[in-house]
Amino acid sequence: MSVSARLIARLVLGAWIIAGLFLTLQPAHPALGQVVEHNFIPLRTIAIYLGNPESGFWIRQAIGNLLFLLPLGLLGPIALPGLDRWWRVLLVAAALSLAIEVAQLWIPDRAFDVDDLLLNVIGAAIGYAIFSLVLRGAARLRR
Repeated sequence: MSVSARLIARLVLGAWIIAGLFLTLQPAHPALGQVVEHNFIPLRTIAIYLGNPESGFWIRQAIGNLLFLLPLGLLGPIALPGLDRWWRVLLVAAALSLAIEVAQLWIPDRAFDVDDLLLNVIGAAIGYAIFSLVLRGAARLRR
């Protein structure tokens, strides 16, 4: 991987994560219809998402949680050579997401939600899958 590609990947990944941290670690605005309730039961919130496909709020929540760490899987292996294995990407995604969810326990109008963690890690896995497919496609083109 070229130095410039690694630098660009680091800048984009860093900017994306900083923006995500800004959005997730500041007090929410309950007047916007956000639900503030801790959830420690896996798949409970995901069931709400799936049960309300017409709700823009719940759709945004689900998609936002999937997209939040997708760039970690997509750009992480380029930006940080230590993230060259899928399990390492998922471990870092889980640790980062868990840290954010725990921090939200003490942020006004924010809540810990195990399903946010799950969707964040799934998003990172999707990103890594895309990265792997592109890498394999590029290798085939070089042959």
